[in-house]
Amino acid sequence: MEMTSPNSGDRRWFLPVLCVALSIGCGRVFDNLPDLASCGTELDARPFAQARDQRFLGKVTEATARCRGGTGAVTGRDVPWTDWQNYWGTGDESSKAWWATKNLRGVNGALVDLEYERVELIRFNLFDNSGTYPAYAGSGGPVTKTWPAMRLPLGHPNFRDVGGSGEQLCTGQLIRARTLTGICNDIRNPLMGSSGMLFARNVEFESTFPELGIDSIARNRHGGRTSLLTPDPQVISRKLFTRAQSDSAACNDGFGQPDFGTAANCDYQKAPFFNVLAAFWIQFMTHDWFSHLVEGKNHATYMAVGCASQKVSNVDQPLSPADAVKLGCRPNDRIDRSFVADSSAPPTFGEGANGRLARAPRVFRNTNTAWWDASQLYGFDERSRQRVKRDPADRARLLLDAKGFLPTLAPNDPMLPDWAGQEAAAFPDNWSIGLSFYHNVFAREHNQFVDEFRIRQAATPDADC
Repeated sequence: MEMTSPNSGDRRWFLPVLCVALSIGCGRVFDNLPDLASCGTELDARPFAQARDQRFLGKVTEATARCRGGTGAVTGRDVPWTDWQNYWGTGDESSKAWWATKNLRGVNGALVDLEYERVELIRFNLFDNSGTYPAYAGSGGPVTKTWPAMRLPLGHPNFRDVGGSGEQLCTGQLIRARTLTGICNDIRNPLMGSSGMLFARNVEFESTFPELGIDSIARNRHGGRTSLLTPDPQVISRKLFTRAQSDSAACNDGFGQPDFGTAANCDYQKAPFFNVLAAFWIQFMTHDWFSHLVEGKNHATYMAVGCASQKVSNVDQPLSPADAVKLGCRPNDRIDRSFVADSSAPPTFGEGANGRLARAPRVFRNTNTAWWDASQLYGFDERSRQRVKRDPADRARLLLDAKGFLPTLAPNDPMLPDWAGQEAAAFPDNWSIGLSFYHNVFAREHNQFVDEFRIRQAATPDADC
């Protein structure tokens, strides 16, 4: 490398000399220069999107990618996934760079990307029915930290614990562990995600329930083609999912043979690429997140579930009794209606062309906690907690029988008659062998964590847990 005199006014000599002095190698320093140059041209700041089609989708410019993750991040721009996972320091140990400032740029850049996605996700994909949306959609919404609709109301058992009628803040025992009803997961908005809150939407309120005709754009877009029973759900199910059986008697409509006879056999289309446990896992998780049932039941009134019409030359035609028999659907089937928390005319805010609905035309209440807090295992209200069995000899552990399985529901447990014989679980509805599997696995894992915590506590009794 050509060296110039320190007296010449060219300071290029300084960096190589410093490299040698620190024994870190000149090549590494000069390798870092293109990334630093990119940092000088990248545009970290961008305005938040004002329309849905302008959302930040996690893809950055080449200069920004090079600044935050070097060549690897630039190469990663060619795949459809978000770019931040390719920045320095955002993965396992192998993602770390030897130069500490690279990791700082990578992690901070990932946090910037995530903040853009968070704000725009709320703005364009998360529409809260509980009363926060008008304030959020107004000026200053994205930086609002507390919401009046998320305060604990007067009369709540923990009203005074969080500050009462003054500024509310969760402290003490309310933030040391999960709460039964999911309050205080957000310490400044205690009600957020707790049981009893209204379901949010992933689309603008104006686009929901187009069959009501409240919004002209939604009405024109759907043209009466989409509602709960349009297209006819039974007819679609029978046409798409009916499997002709080579031996109908052996299949018995999927109900098996008396006394669990081994001759039962149904002809199914196998999906060898899909593990059936994945479907049970999804159900296990949704039991943790949401439900509008009350102890496994919906509203006391019943409604039809289809088998009324089918498309003929793209025109809906009523099904005759003979058509229904041929399809195998059942026109007399009924299901209990969903609980609707409020179906009155929704309030609006804004004026003229900017007028918006403050909530959906119909809203539903979540009887579960929306947090990923294992409420299907531990309970989400006092009634569900009565089904959770603790080991009487060690209340920190869940009760398992001598073979390591959950006990079944007892006659005095709060339960529906059709839950009899199932394992005791906070959320026992829609039970299946797959749910049984996951509940037992997680109960055993809970007990293993208890044992491990105690081992570590005994080994380091003065350490922070």
